[in-house]
Amino acid sequence: MKFGMFIYEPKTVEGFDLQFYRIKSERGIVGTPQENMYTNIACFGDNYTVSQHPDWVSISKDGPALRTNKKYNFRWDILCPTNKEYLAYILNLIEDCSQKSQGISVSSIHFADHGFCICKRCVKEHKKSGLDWFEWRKQVVNEFIKNARERVKKTFFVGLLPDPVMSYQRFGIDFDSLAKYAEAFVVPHFSKKYATPWYFETSARAFKNILKKPVYINLYVHGPGDKPNEVPTVKELLTTSVRVARTGVDGIIYLTETAKRMKAFQKAAVKDVKLREELEDYGGKPVLDLIDKWEKIV
Repeated sequence: MKFGMFIYEPKTVEGFDLQFYRIKSERGIVGTPQENMYTNIACFGDNYTVSQHPDWVSISKDGPALRTNKKYNFRWDILCPTNKEYLAYILNLIEDCSQKSQGISVSSIHFADHGFCICKRCVKEHKKSGLDWFEWRKQVVNEFIKNARERVKKTFFVGLLPDPVMSYQRFGIDFDSLAKYAEAFVVPHFSKKYATPWYFETSARAFKNILKKPVYINLYVHGPGDKPNEVPTVKELLTTSVRVARTGVDGIIYLTETAKRMKAFQKAAVKDVKLREELEDYGGKPVLDLIDKWEKIV
């Protein structure tokens, strides 16, 4: 098993196999690629671009893909995935970052949700394709990932959403089709309180069973703007980690805002010896081995 981190600043933290710099999160602000890190790029989730080009937002009969649309649960604003101008921009960014970093991880690669997108361009392209609605959406997502893969000459991770059942109908995601291009999948299982680890274990087990490429589960440590009392406890994180690890997934990636936050998590994990002893029989030994490794570092 491998372990990695997603971080919002260009700083590495010792003790991980894979280090991803979120050079472009869904906020839309772009940083500078780091040659000693992998690059994570949020593609169609982009608050900044939507603010500059509101007519580029994805549309449904229930309104646009904006955080203000209460009929959905969007945490960011989402662009239409057939906008040629934006597609050129994001593919060029992927190619540029690929040349300047260890490899690429893409997230937010799909349609916003069920019912999207019905802008004039999408309606025209759907009709022209001769495909039914769901197959056309799948084709749009596949074509984007295919084009991105052609730009990336290094390791290519594809991010999914944590829906193992309805991703095709909701987002245009077809797991088998995307497996042709992805070297591995990253599936976020984000929560600010992992109080019921059974759900995360079950979902991780489902994705490991379904996906035809290595599976990395992404867990939430400390996001931008969070207060210490708003994030998962070390006990919740480590308990969920060992239960996810025993499903046979290929790795776990921890997300945090800064290197300082990640180091604090490492120190807290090492310090809680009693918890580590309690988790020894859970079947997630790679996680406990990781903490042993951190103990020598921190």
